[in-house]
Amino acid sequence: MSDERELLLEVEHLCKWFPQKRGIIDAAQKKEKKYLKAVNDVSFKIYKGENLGLVGESGCGKSTLARTILRLYEPTSGTIKLRGTDISHMKGEALRKIRPQMQMIFQDPYSSLNPRMSVYDTVAEMLKVHKVVPDNEIPAQVEKLLTMSGLTMDIAQRFPGEFSGGQRQRIGIARALSLNPAFIVADEPVSALDVSIQAQIINLLAQLQDELDLTVLFISHDLRVVRHITHRVMVMYLGSNVEVGPTEEIFDRPAHPYTQVLTKAAPKLDPLDRNREYAIEGEPPSPINTPSGCKFHPRCPHCTDKCRTEVPELLEIAPGRLCACHYPLI
Repeated sequence: MSDERELLLEVEHLCKWFPQKRGIIDAAQKKEKKYLKAVNDVSFKIYKGENLGLVGESGCGKSTLARTILRLYEPTSGTIKLRGTDISHMKGEALRKIRPQMQMIFQDPYSSLNPRMSVYDTVAEMLKVHKVVPDNEIPAQVEKLLTMSGLTMDIAQRFPGEFSGGQRQRIGIARALSLNPAFIVADEPVSALDVSIQAQIINLLAQLQDELDLTVLFISHDLRVVRHITHRVMVMYLGSNVEVGPTEEIFDRPAHPYTQVLTKAAPKLDPLDRNREYAIEGEPPSPINTPSGCKFHPRCPHCTDKCRTEVPELLEIAPGRLCACHYPLI
């Protein structure tokens, strides 16, 4: 992705810490309050029309980062700029006006839709509340959105409980597109679906992105999907981003030891390939008590004394490639 494209979202040194309750003894001894550092000093950019993949182990902070960017969580520190406007600490009417520009496709299509609202009302409500089109044009707009999402108006008066997971996710996509958002977060949009349906939803998202020039933050555990649908990839580990770069380069020549192990440990389609040479050793440390120096050093095969004591900065190691490692592998 060229930097000459329009910069849509810029995140700088973003943190989201959750305070932990202290026990009676800790409070009496006036021990320092502890925080779960779900997102800790994350910086990145997304350009208009780009699909940025976000990957990492469960619990690394992917969903918390997404919800903080969308202002569903209040940032602890750092800045979030949407089209140059700082939305980090917007409140009240100012935040309500900016919200239509940021929409989310949720992970679970079974809980993200109101079971008491028909498909028509689910999509039309967004159009009415935000006055996207005149009232007399709402039916035509609902039909357009459903058609774009691979559905028809024949299902408009039915309810979410009557549909499969794939159909519900298509309804969720239609709802997310209803406000013509500048930015969409797709948080594990296919992980709750049958494998046979996942490809259909992924192909639909890819088609819509091409047709509508959508800007997407795509969160997924499935690295094969990320490689198929994204332009660039950001890798998170224990609340921080450790590598960012073009998708093919990240997969073909990973620079961070964690990225290297993560990509090579991805499940293979060949049932006879049971090679565990690249399996990641151990469990991630607690985000409440993070290791000193590089957070990955307890699990890194290339760890040195410097890694144990000095925190690596996220630096450019090649054009378009950022890596937070003292000894990048390229």
